[in-house]
Amino acid sequence: IFSLVVTSIIIKQKKINQWGKNKGLLIIRGLLGTIALLSIFYSIRNMPLSISTVIQYTYPIFISIFAVFLIKEKINFNLIIALFLGWFGILTILNPYQSTPYEINKFAICIAFTGAITTSLAYVAVKKLSMDENIFVIIKYFPLISVITLLPIVCMNWINPQISDLIWLIGIGLFTQAGQTFLTIGLKNLPASQASSINYLQVIFGSIWGIYIFGENITINFIIGSIFVLLGTIISTSKIQKTDLQL
Repeated sequence: IFSLVVTSIIIKQKKINQWGKNKGLLIIRGLLGTIALLSIFYSIRNMPLSISTVIQYTYPIFISIFAVFLIKEKINFNLIIALFLGWFGILTILNPYQSTPYEINKFAICIAFTGAITTSLAYVAVKKLSMDENIFVIIKYFPLISVITLLPIVCMNWINPQISDLIWLIGIGLFTQAGQTFLTIGLKNLPASQASSINYLQVIFGSIWGIYIFGENITINFIIGSIFVLLGTIISTSKIQKTDLQL
């Protein structure tokens, strides 16, 4: 709701057609984003934050695959290496033969991967839409569809929030709005596969919050896997990759 209100105000001030040109694809983008968001929230609630974040950020791999078939993007050698390293890092973290101080819920893992796949499809849709639509129209459809689809469920399961809850909810609204704005601008100005690869860095941030805020334990597998993920991010945004983009 917070994001919907803020974006609507911006669109009105800029005197933009608030419904856009590609309504069908805009609605699909909103639905995909909503499914992804539900999946992410479920996995965060039922798994350590660091692990759920890592699984969620397999989506750049899916984006690179979908972008080739759906929007005809090319994958260069740098990006292939970067995606391979990122995927290897994720597999290292999820190594089922490594003993961990916690049990990972298999169903939650499946939901997390569902979130990654729908996130990748949503990002490809954003890239496609950014060729014709204003970024704030694209951003608006995400919270619009989310509010329409989830409001009945929220009303049926309503819980009166405390003051502290409201502060956290407003924080979610603020950071979501900022994140969606910068993400959409990035997808508009970069190939979808490269822009999404940069988001591997969120794995590192998610791990830091998990350790310092929620007291989660970090295994040696997680450290090694995160290094591979970070290395993949650096390679995907190296000068060679940028040179290829300028040609």
